[in-house]
Amino acid sequence: MRIPVLAALTLAIVSFATPIAAQDTTFPTIKARTLNKDKITVPTDFTAGRNVLLLSFGRDMQESVDAWEAALTPMRESSDAVQVYNAPLIPKPNGIIRGFINGGFRSIYKEDDMRDRVVILYIDEDEIFPALNIDEDDKLQPLVMVIDQAGVIVGRVPGLADEANVARVSALVTP
Repeated sequence: MRIPVLAALTLAIVSFATPIAAQDTTFPTIKARTLNKDKITVPTDFTAGRNVLLLSFGRDMQESVDAWEAALTPMRESSDAVQVYNAPLIPKPNGIIRGFINGGFRSIYKEDDMRDRVVILYIDEDEIFPALNIDEDDKLQPLVMVIDQAGVIVGRVPGLADEANVARVSALVTP
């Protein structure tokens, strides 16, 4: 009796201590438009080696996302291998409501360059949130995802654009 119990205990300890190989998670395909009304399919149309999505879940996060945008501007401007997108995740509304939402974002972001980087992702929450492993706690703050050109999620950094989090994103962007 002791040997099977000891063997089971040893197996449990070894299994717990051995890291499980992480599987690559691919960002789900979402058809969208930039604020300049250009069609984009995320992540299929990504052209940069590393693509940073500044995901937000409500209007109250706009200031925090803008702080992320400002903090990552030097990185984006110094390399063609990095692209940064402001990507609010909004549950799919009807067409009329989308027009109001898009117009509201266009009133905030007036420069064409910035409008090219704002991609509103109208989504089915029941499909996309589980695919991205986004839970209720994740929705309380901005979530930064770094995705490679093939659409594989390289990493995620939740929270505000403080020095530590910006450094974490920088490390994910540098292959």
